[in-house]
Amino acid sequence: MKKILAICLVYFTHQLSAQVSEYPLKKSSLLWKIEGTGLSDPSYIFGTMHMIEREYFFFPEKLEKLILNTEELVMEIDGLPTREESMILLKLNEGSFFDYFTKEQSDSLFQWASANLNMKETLFRKTMDSMKPFVFVQLATQWKFLGNMESYEQTFEALASTHKIPIAGLETAADQMAIFDHLNKAQQTEMVMESIRNPEKIMEQTREMERLYVDQNIDSMYMMIMKHESVIVDEKAAFLDDRNKRWIPLIMNHIKSHPTFIAVGAGHLGGPNGVVRLLQREGFTLTPIRIK
Repeated sequence: MKKILAICLVYFTHQLSAQVSEYPLKKSSLLWKIEGTGLSDPSYIFGTMHMIEREYFFFPEKLEKLILNTEELVMEIDGLPTREESMILLKLNEGSFFDYFTKEQSDSLFQWASANLNMKETLFRKTMDSMKPFVFVQLATQWKFLGNMESYEQTFEALASTHKIPIAGLETAADQMAIFDHLNKAQQTEMVMESIRNPEKIMEQTREMERLYVDQNIDSMYMMIMKHESVIVDEKAAFLDDRNKRWIPLIMNHIKSHPTFIAVGAGHLGGPNGVVRLLQREGFTLTPIRIK
């Protein structure tokens, strides 16, 4: 009985000592210092935007120095898969891309490809026929940033490679692809149609998200994601919450071994079940550090 009471007391004390930030945050940042719970050296976690217009991209010297002073870079995945691996992940096992769409929807896709990619129906059919719907979503997303895009992940990876800093991943490309593969046919169809519906509104939302990013307000970014009707919001657990929870023990293993710089999408940091608050619930102290 005494042993059980002692265990309960330790657990209760741990819960009391875990200072979880209020929601929404009064003081926010894209960069957080991780300390406590027996760490001999601090680690850092930074929220990225996987694709961002050049005018909103900032990478101050302070950020670079922090990476160079840690012993490992941890990202969502540890680099891009090879072309052969990508084709395995992105190709349908059976059927056609166009099986997902009505004739009217296919016609809208043909019109979009012709207007934006200068790709006629025959070539578009040949290009997309064996591909998963996710491929078109990525194509439409990247097209918005054509010629004006920066990538934090590529910048981090290049910096780590130059200075021979080991890179690790919290997931594999296959893990990420599985999230989309588990969506039903109607959801995958809707994701494609969302990507071309009302392009002016989509670009306006993108700019609003970029402005929130520059303001370093991770809770506002999370709230913006949640307020829009989309497949991602409908499947919030699969896209955000469940992944955040799976990452915590992995992150803990890295930061307990050595000073680590972690870079994941900023949408994963904020919110009630974001990585910042999940780490705080584990007893770590997370301090926001403004970098601009």
